[in-house]
Amino acid sequence: MTARGKIVVTILILAVVGLGVWRWWDKIAPASPPSSVSVDTAAVKKTLDAQKPTAPAAADITSKLLAGTNVASLVDGSSIPAVSGVSDYDKKMKNDKMVVEFPINIWPGWAPIIVANNGLEPNEESVFYRKYGFYVHLAIVDDPVKARDLFASGHSHVLWGTLDMIALFSPELVKDSRTVPVVCQQIDWSGGGDGIVARGDIRNINDFRAKGGHRRKVVLAQNSPSHYLIMSLLIDAGIDPAEVDFKWAADAPGAAKIFVQDKSFDAFVGWSPDIYTVSGEVPGTRLVVTTGSANHLIADVWAVRNDFYRDHPDVVMGLVRGIFDGLDMLRKDVPTAAQLMSKAYGLPVDDCKNMIGKDGGVADGDAHLTNYRENSNFFLDPLNPSNFEVVWNRASTIYQSLGAISAPVASAKVKAAAVLSKLAGEYKDVRDLSQPTFKPGASFKNAEADTGDILTKSVIITFKPNESTLDTQYDTTIPATLEEIGKLAGTFGNAYIVIEGNTDASRKGIVPADMVRQLSYDRADSVRRKILDKYKFDPNKFKVIGNGWDNPVAGMTDPSNPEHNKRNRRVEVKVFPLEKD
Repeated sequence: MTARGKIVVTILILAVVGLGVWRWWDKIAPASPPSSVSVDTAAVKKTLDAQKPTAPAAADITSKLLAGTNVASLVDGSSIPAVSGVSDYDKKMKNDKMVVEFPINIWPGWAPIIVANNGLEPNEESVFYRKYGFYVHLAIVDDPVKARDLFASGHSHVLWGTLDMIALFSPELVKDSRTVPVVCQQIDWSGGGDGIVARGDIRNINDFRAKGGHRRKVVLAQNSPSHYLIMSLLIDAGIDPAEVDFKWAADAPGAAKIFVQDKSFDAFVGWSPDIYTVSGEVPGTRLVVTTGSANHLIADVWAVRNDFYRDHPDVVMGLVRGIFDGLDMLRKDVPTAAQLMSKAYGLPVDDCKNMIGKDGGVADGDAHLTNYRENSNFFLDPLNPSNFEVVWNRASTIYQSLGAISAPVASAKVKAAAVLSKLAGEYKDVRDLSQPTFKPGASFKNAEADTGDILTKSVIITFKPNESTLDTQYDTTIPATLEEIGKLAGTFGNAYIVIEGNTDASRKGIVPADMVRQLSYDRADSVRRKILDKYKFDPNKFKVIGNGWDNPVAGMTDPSNPEHNKRNRRVEVKVFPLEKD
């Protein structure tokens, strides 16, 4: 049985005995605008940069999904429950030592803290006790709303979540200064656990555009990482979400089951193992994209209550150090880590090994576990195109555009950068393990879809006539456009970026075609070089193509029309997943 097959069997067993959901967000449904809500993608970018009968095949596959025999149905949008029970935090002690209440959910990113703590219960074999003088109690709390309310009421000191989830919860939590969520550490990047599966002619994100008045019908859990994933990608492709007919499932497993049972749906957004089960076993379906390519989009973190952060800075520092200790222990001995994780989660050991990955969560598994250097890059590097602020601002802007939050919280109010900066000397020899190896001259074979690119982004950069130099006085939007491209390349950390230069055909028949093609190549290459000057990308991640006038925008082919010519003088950025050996 394959590794993913083992995970499927395990999750099926969990579903049958009612042990809950694979990941979080299944019960969150914030304020719901109509599914056809229109979002001004240009404005969002500026803010960021600033029941049909079941077919036989479907009947066979549903028993293998996370939803299992559970009823899967669409739901109306609702609002996030108001924060209640705000109070001072609990002060539980054991042997005159503090016990930190640290809820987690069933996810491989928490393996390092399970290893460091020698299990879930507070004990004397824990790294936190032996090295840092306090106990940790890890409780499995899969429901994010419950986790949030335990945090708000003071029954837990820590809140787990994706950074986009913290951004969604923060406007309510910051109403009381004691419950401001102070984000201290990143535990991982989702590395393949989330994705989009489609059927029919949808082969990349750009295919989600409405055609002939027909909107693509997509099912997902509202205001979840799934929602954040597809909204981010639509905005990157310049697609108004109003062009997509969103339908809300109660949870992500339900979304997968509805998609399988009802062929009127064009796509669903969900997570592993359903995205692999459906795309692998339902004819005519395919993975459009996963966080295996968009591997710097969904960041898992933990936050501590603001009053606890103020009262116990030494304990907070010990939590950070202890989790890094646990990561080192895990990577030295994955089998032992898998055994501890198995006992904590009630999963078979082999499945836990697969969840972590044989390399200890570097390139294998469902998540890339982040060490000190990668945390430092995320929290402290202002030039990192996928840093804390970029992810936070993107999530806040998206949820505000959806009406889920009214006023975003500034990232500076929740980011505890000082914690990591104080550890710089202690971890100076730790190196970044998150960067993939890009092959020179790669053919950009798509490992996740049947054809080419995942996403195409068109941007306009105006050059002086017959010149290829980027002139910010001639086009004052160039810096913002380059940052936009850099952020896209950063989000798709495990993907190749192709920059294509295009020209208009106003001089066709007058100027040699090869000369125009060279000009378009030089212009695209100037964009590539400028991005490499600013950001720390592997040069082999990028490829440049000059199309000349051979690739006009559809419907913009009249060389005598100034507006057509303007639209064709453009750069297109295409994202291709890494080849798999």
